[in-house]
Amino acid sequence: MYRSIANCAAAVLALSAVPATNAFWRLECSGSVGLARIDPLMDFGGLSGHIHTIKGGSAFTATSTADDLLKSKCQSCDVAQDKSAYWTPPLYFMADDGTMTLVPEKPPFKAYYELETGMTSDGKAQTVEAFPNGFQMISGTNTRRNTTLSGPDPDKFRGPFTDEDNEQREERATGFNCMNYAKPKQAEDALSRHSLPEKSWIDSNCPDGIRLELAFPSCWNGEMDGGEQHKSHVAFPNWIKAGDCPAGFDRRLPALMFETIVATDQFKEKNGKFVLGNGDPTGYGYHGDFIAAWDEGVLQQAVEQCTDMRGEMKLCGVFEFTDNPASCRLEDLPSELKDENTEGPMQGLPGHCEVQSGPEAATKCKGATGSSSGDKSRDKSAGKSVEKSIAKHEEGPAKGSISDSYSPPVEDAPAPVENKKAAAVVAESEDKGDDRGAPPPPVHAAPVTTSPPVADPAMKVHAGDVISTKVYTDGRVVHEDVVVMHEVTVTEPGVKAKRTPEAKAEHVKRHGHRHHHPMQHGVGGRRMR
Repeated sequence: MYRSIANCAAAVLALSAVPATNAFWRLECSGSVGLARIDPLMDFGGLSGHIHTIKGGSAFTATSTADDLLKSKCQSCDVAQDKSAYWTPPLYFMADDGTMTLVPEKPPFKAYYELETGMTSDGKAQTVEAFPNGFQMISGTNTRRNTTLSGPDPDKFRGPFTDEDNEQREERATGFNCMNYAKPKQAEDALSRHSLPEKSWIDSNCPDGIRLELAFPSCWNGEMDGGEQHKSHVAFPNWIKAGDCPAGFDRRLPALMFETIVATDQFKEKNGKFVLGNGDPTGYGYHGDFIAAWDEGVLQQAVEQCTDMRGEMKLCGVFEFTDNPASCRLEDLPSELKDENTEGPMQGLPGHCEVQSGPEAATKCKGATGSSSGDKSRDKSAGKSVEKSIAKHEEGPAKGSISDSYSPPVEDAPAPVENKKAAAVVAESEDKGDDRGAPPPPVHAAPVTTSPPVADPAMKVHAGDVISTKVYTDGRVVHEDVVVMHEVTVTEPGVKAKRTPEAKAEHVKRHGHRHHHPMQHGVGGRRMR
């Protein structure tokens, strides 16, 4: 008994250091506007040395500014008021003979806007501000091929990383997680594995692909850009996305995070390895770029008003939505790139980018003809600081009512974690079983799950088929319910569903889609029902 009391006291003390729970939303992009060697940040005015998959506004070019992007004729993301640019290197399969083939994405790409708050270095509370238009940054290091970290993050109470510098925190801001919908208890926190697993391990353990994750710094010094590497104006808080900011970065931006699921399962049993489009087979060099370009005042209005904890943008009347964003394509592609093979099969990567495994830093791909925009005047606000006072925005036109498609989770669905601020009923843990996953790969590891595309209701479904998904949150934990064709359970709001013991085993297969939060299993082994 005394041991239990002591353990509870220790857990409460640990929880007192956990950052507060805050709202977020998921911006979904149904397709890419292009797959091209274009990078207006690192290769301004020329061709990029390596290829990128590009989401956002169609006016994206090698010299794009926010003003240019705002004139886009379409965008590949769901929200009509957002013409921002989001880009990362894609993943390729490299056969033993050197032949490269693009690994397809499993849409949608997701950009999370998380409204995490914290304290300044001198103890003042922070308020999240919207990205000003023209703001730009990079997370990750293209040439990195090694790590300073000792290994995968520990399972529980990750952070705060007070003794690590910003470069080490940046290394923690990448994730490579294994998709296995059949084993929801394998779920790990996002951003917990920082290298790309070996292909043999992926083949054996990830039947539904791999999820690439990248978090961006959210502590800000007020500058629009950060020099030639586009980083010096921002820093990571001590919990990577949440927590407190270092000295000199007292202002707080939304914690941006990219997620891309790739169909590595299409290459199962084929001899070869996976390589990022920048020639990186390790994953340590995974990186992403961002230029903010929202319709005037909309993002600040959303930061202030879209405070729902479920992450669904359609629950907030600030946002307007596009039709058929997956059909949007780049308006202008350089003539040198119009006939470039970007999907394969082909010998070598686009731009003849060399595969470099490290551990020494990689050299820049030889196909680059541009240079960093960090020393260029991109627009009238480039290189200038943004005043703390934000101009008062006008209210947008009245929106129609948004139907809330969320329904309460069905009782007893097996969830792997609990957050200290759960919004629903909690109950004591049931038997955890022993489907915690295969042993970690010899070099890299990354088990996590997330939901597949929703099946067309017109299609015939059979026992075992995934027929629908649903997303909701428990504090900073985002759950996605994957409903499998085994039974029908009708649940009215506020009424607990009842199931037979036989049905329970094949009920909703829930997994935790956990964003970098120290609580993985919760206190006392309790879980959400």
